[in-house]
Amino acid sequence: MKTQIASSWNGWSGDTVVELDDGTFWQQDEYLYEYLYAYRPAAEITNGAMKVEGMSRAVRVRRISASRATVNGEWRGWYGKTVVELTDGTRWQPAEYHYEYHYAYRPDVLLFDDKMLVDDMDEAVRVRRLR
Repeated sequence: MKTQIASSWNGWSGDTVVELDDGTFWQQDEYLYEYLYAYRPAAEITNGAMKVEGMSRAVRVRRISASRATVNGEWRGWYGKTVVELTDGTRWQPAEYHYEYHYAYRPDVLLFDDKMLVDDMDEAVRVRRLR
């Protein structure tokens, strides 16, 4: 399947989540760290592995079910028991300790596999829904 990454690409980081132009989401399923910045590079998925244009090799991936949402207001990162309120009114809290600072106003998030990945943050954090 030949396709294209839906936005900017920063390479593989261990558990990278990729959104493709067709709206599907894929997660890295084998460890590789390789950095490359590109905007909407071409990608090809063959036999469960994704080869991204400019990267050294294909990486095993698996398709995941994910949804996009937006933080309601300011975001200052993960610290202790951060409560995240989304614009749809749902509230989320980390299910494990994670500290990472990043300021943004109304960043988009990706929810998948009981995890939340906030745009421009390094890793997805396991979360639980409060309401």
